[in-house]
Parts: sequence; C-alpha cells; structure tokens
Amino acid sequence: MTMPQGGSGRAVGRRTGARDKIVAASVELFDKHGYEATSVQQVVEGAGVTKGSFYHHFGSKEDVLLVVHDTFIDHQLDVLDSITTGDRPVRDALAELIEEIVVGVETYQAHQRIFYEQHRFLTDERFEAVKSKRDEFERRVVRLIERGVDRGEFRAVSSPKILAFGLVGMSAWTYHWYHEGSMTAREIGRFYARVVLDGISNDQP
Repeated sequence: MTMPQGGSGRAVGRRTGARDKIVAASVELFDKHGYEATSVQQVVEGAGVTKGSFYHHFGSKEDVLLVVHDTFIDHQLDVLDSITTGDRPVRDALAELIEEIVVGVETYQAHQRIFYEQHRFLTDERFEAVKSKRDEFERRVVRLIERGVDRGEFRAVSSPKILAFGLVGMSAWTYHWYHEGSMTAREIGRFYARVVLDGISNDQP
C-alpha cells in the first residue's frame, strides 16, 4: 500500500500549503457532491493547484479520501490518548470523551459525514487501515468502561461492548443533525455525558 505523502491527520505540521488546499477542497466537494461524483479535475480547480501538484502529494483520489478519514479518526484517538493519561477517575475520563466527541462535530462535521457515509469507496488495504483504527477506538472505549466497572465507579453491565457502541453512536450521530442553535456542541456533549453517567455510576447512598 502506498500511503499519501505526509501521513495522517497527526502530521499536520509537515503538510504544505498546496496539500492543505487539496484536502480542504476535497472535503468540500466530497461532502457536497459525493466522492464518486467528484473528479480530480474538480479538486484541483477547487484547490487552485495543478494536477501535477495533486499527484506530487497524492497517488490517487482515493489517497485523499483516506486522509480525510484519518484526520477525523486520528483526532478521536488523540482525544482518547489525552483523557486516559494518568490515574484520573474513569467517570471523568468517560464524561470528557463523550463531550469531546460531540465538540469534534464543530470542526470535523464534513469529515464525519464523509467518514460514515462514503468510506465504502475505500478499497482493499486502505479500507482495512480505516477499519483497524475504528476498531482500535471502539476497543479502547470498551476497556475504559471495563476499568470503571473494575474500580467500582460504574455498576456492573451485561455488555460493556454494547454500552460502548451505544454511547459512541449516540455522540457521533450528532454530526447528522447538529447546527448552531440554542445549545452549543459542548453543552450537548455535557448533557449526553450526564445522561450516560447517571445511568451507570455506582454511587453509594
């Protein structure tokens, strides 16, 4: 598999201006018209670069789609890295995770629509790379819940995996309907966190 130059969303500092423009134009066009209906020519016109510049940074349009996915997925993995560092209460970590998943919608809403609705266009190793990161994120959320149960912070649940899928799905689905309104994304995230944690916390009277 040939990875696009510059790697994933964690390597922002190494990206060139032209590469950033290509990714930004691709996000806008993939979100508006769909990946399949968007041509490389449309991308380079939207980015204001040449096809030569495009192929200097990317081997194909599919490589750009992979970077769009990686940007969003790597953000979520970075959030997990930051909230699970140290020995803080699991309740606090899980609350922050739910909040930050929703807050991420403000920055990555288009990326998330593309991720959830158009990842089927990734083929072979690229699809497996994306699936591997998605699976890693889900496994780590399951482990976080299991740690909360083991520590007595959360009540025992019949399936930490299903609970993890449910809370991640509830939080991530916000991308589908969120727009600036009476509640900010952070307020929505905190509301979700309270609902979940009130349901599973093992508070003693």
